[in-house]
Amino acid sequence: MSAAALALASVATPHAGMTDALASLAQRLQRVTARVHTRGAGAFSGVGAGIVWPGSGLVVTNAHVVGGRRGRWPIVELADGRSFEARLAARDQEQDLALLALEHTDLPIEAATLGDARSMRVGEIVVAVGHPLGIAGAMSFGVVHAVRNDDWVRADIRLAPGNSGGPLATLDGSIVGINSMVVRGLGVAIAVHRVQAFVADAIREPHAVPPEDEEP
Repeated sequence: MSAAALALASVATPHAGMTDALASLAQRLQRVTARVHTRGAGAFSGVGAGIVWPGSGLVVTNAHVVGGRRGRWPIVELADGRSFEARLAARDQEQDLALLALEHTDLPIEAATLGDARSMRVGEIVVAVGHPLGIAGAMSFGVVHAVRNDDWVRADIRLAPGNSGGPLATLDGSIVGINSMVVRGLGVAIAVHRVQAFVADAIREPHAVPPEDEEP
């Protein structure tokens, strides 16, 4: 549902229309938001979020979500409960982006719809979906605070550990950024066109990603 349609629905039926539209939006984004588990010494040690990317078995998340010692291999859990061991196909620490390739790419997977962060306006309503503090598929609601140099989207929105790597989206479900951090109380997301360029480079020039060094 578009933002205009959502506004019209809220006027026609102030409570039911808005509630149904937001619930549908949450379900749509939950279906393309994976849980990314990292593990060490055979046990899960952290959970972040990832976005099921358009393509064959690809999930994009933050580099800091999958970073860690040698042997911490990410496990990607999809919204329908399926879990796959993932190969780290690309990682850019400076951009805080990582690309994961699932072992089974022949299975049907719903992928995200991408938007354009460069068209965002201050005050535009956005939502974030992730797994804050281990709560799977939680959604928060806020407004765009600033768009800086077309590379970052800052939003007045509640984020917590577990939101990293998850989508920042408009009311029509288009993803405009990947949530990365909280700065002075504001959520900061990597603009989606930067993420698209990162993924395109990784697909065009695939290379082995060396594991990080083990801690002494």
